Amino acid sequence: MSKDGISRRQFLKGVAAGAVSAATIGILGGCEKASASKGIYTPGTYTASAEGIGKVTVKATFDENKITNIDLDVSNETASIGGAAKDTLVAQMLKSQDGNIDGVAGATITANAASKALKDCIAQAKGEKKAESDAAGVVATNGSFVVKDIIPEDVANSAVVLGEIKDFAKEITVDVVVAGAGAAGVVAAVYAAEHGAKVAVLQKEAFADSQGNCASAIITKKSATHPTVETNELGKKSWKNMCIATNAWRSNPALIDAYIENSQDALEYLCQWGGVPNGQLNDESDKIEGLKVYQSSDAVFTGVRLDGTQSYDFGDGKCQIFAPWFGPKPNNFGTLCQGIIKQAVDKFGADKLDMHYSTPIVQLLQENGKIVGCVGKDADGKYIKFNAKKVILATGAYENNPTMVRRFCPDSEAFDKKVYHRTGDGNILAIAAGGVMEGPAHSTVMHDFDAGLMWDNPYLSLNMDGKRFVNETVEMAYISKQLRWQPGFKGENLDSEHKDTGSKGWYCQIYDNDYMGYDYLDPEHPAYSASFQKIPPVVMKKYMKEGPSEDHVGVFENLIDTYTADTLEELVQKLGLPKEEALASIKRYNEMCEKKVDEDFGKNASYLKPIKTGPFWGIRRHIRCSSITAGVLTDANSMVVREDGSVVEGLYAVGNLGGQFFGGCDYPFFSPGLSLGHAVTFGYIAGKHAVENK
Repeated sequence: MSKDGISRRQFLKGVAAGAVSAATIGILGGCEKASASKGIYTPGTYTASAEGIGKVTVKATFDENKITNIDLDVSNETASIGGAAKDTLVAQMLKSQDGNIDGVAGATITANAASKALKDCIAQAKGEKKAESDAAGVVATNGSFVVKDIIPEDVANSAVVLGEIKDFAKEITVDVVVAGAGAAGVVAAVYAAEHGAKVAVLQKEAFADSQGNCASAIITKKSATHPTVETNELGKKSWKNMCIATNAWRSNPALIDAYIENSQDALEYLCQWGGVPNGQLNDESDKIEGLKVYQSSDAVFTGVRLDGTQSYDFGDGKCQIFAPWFGPKPNNFGTLCQGIIKQAVDKFGADKLDMHYSTPIVQLLQENGKIVGCVGKDADGKYIKFNAKKVILATGAYENNPTMVRRFCPDSEAFDKKVYHRTGDGNILAIAAGGVMEGPAHSTVMHDFDAGLMWDNPYLSLNMDGKRFVNETVEMAYISKQLRWQPGFKGENLDSEHKDTGSKGWYCQIYDNDYMGYDYLDPEHPAYSASFQKIPPVVMKKYMKEGPSEDHVGVFENLIDTYTADTLEELVQKLGLPKEEALASIKRYNEMCEKKVDEDFGKNASYLKPIKTGPFWGIRRHIRCSSITAGVLTDANSMVVREDGSVVEGLYAVGNLGGQFFGGCDYPFFSPGLSLGHAVTFGYIAGKHAVENK
């Protein structure tokens, strides 16, 4: 055993025993020095961490009566905000001596995390709290544990608390606990509360939070929203086949069936609560300010459907999908979730829908293989015991847990992550309770809709060394797998893991001013694809990096990255490409366009359009990981299952935590809004099943 860690043998032994010994905790506690004292504190240096934008760590040194030194690590915070506030925060903490600080304007999240971590150190120094390990065991109260699925480092990177917890600030009894207030968790919680259950929601963030804008459902029956239905049985079966095929044939068919049969009810339920009951284009919410259906991807799958170069023949089958986009940006599904939760609490009351923000779930309570509740840890570091008949885990995936990423989804490791705090908490807890992680490699959602439009158009693509690297007919949803082999780039919006080294995922699309006349953008052209866009320059103004701020409406201004220039020399300079290499690549591409033969990558000649007419256009794309769409195995009711197929009684996993719905190397974009549609649907299924099976 190393002096600052615990061996895997000890880790597994602790798990099997259902607790970590006091001796083990003492070894790993992060206290560098301690001795008996008659003062307020036991002198020594104590360490604690809390979640800000990333992990904020405080190392505080105490003598008998005061804090003498503070080392504050904010390296995982935004450099210009949390990083810049470091010295001020240290000065405030040394002055206050109790963790209560004024903070710094604009750096509230970092300041709150620093305050929380210092209070943790103070509690350790007073002997009020044992120092917690960064690498130790996790309770599995029924003794079952799938060794291959969790290692000590996973736990250290999560919010899961190690060992047995005995001291609780309070105890709450409810019917259902929902851990996570994203798309899946909000629907589960609201449905359960509306149908008679007393519900507690534990949310790691200080607010309800979800990513993305579009969710979809399959319309299978007439309703007030959809008085006519085009879906037939052949269409449903054909859609199922296409879904499983685009997921590399790894999807659990029972989960696909459950989505097909329940998604309409789920999404229409969400639309009702969101104040857009019809869910139709330009419907404005009468319940959530600033939110509307600003785009629609409604469609009927019939005839021959394409996903990239793969075709699927529905024949006479028809499958109607309903796919509203909620926004516009910066409003998104998070805005929708926040509005729905507020309404639900106002309607049902806190005694019926009890919200606990800044309170991650840290343990499950289990007796004789049955879930009987869980433990949350509030913003003050106090533990709350929740007695419950059902626990619905909706904590999101694990893209911010680096050791889990390396083992289960290594394809995404070198890419920036779009989200924070998705540290695999629900995965770890479900596995410790007897669940099983779906096998690697896991599906990812990796794209960039924010830099500019026309992301799937087959324009010339250059890596950040200025070299062409791909047949551009590959869809953006799948291009990350080719970008793994391309050079990284140190651009903007890097996450904490890559801010010093740069990241993978960068490339540039280049085209000329004749693009509006490209014949393959005509739906009647034999090489046309429904994924292509034909966007006039006036619409692209809002994505122009160098344009005035008043043009940047309905976008995330810090993410737009589209440029235009009168010369190619000027354009490649704006894109940050090496001039000589980029111009040589464009020259080579133009030569092949003239010959109508792509000698380098074999692209269809219909898509070979020379880049000659100015002004010239370029979009620098930054492919980042929005989510990992894989988790612990579940059944069609969203219940967590063991290796033998039996369910863990009382335990559900929904959203990106529940699997195996997807399965390919990337999330398939063949059916718009499927990721959020999947989350909403299985949150709905879990909430319904929980209240119907009390």
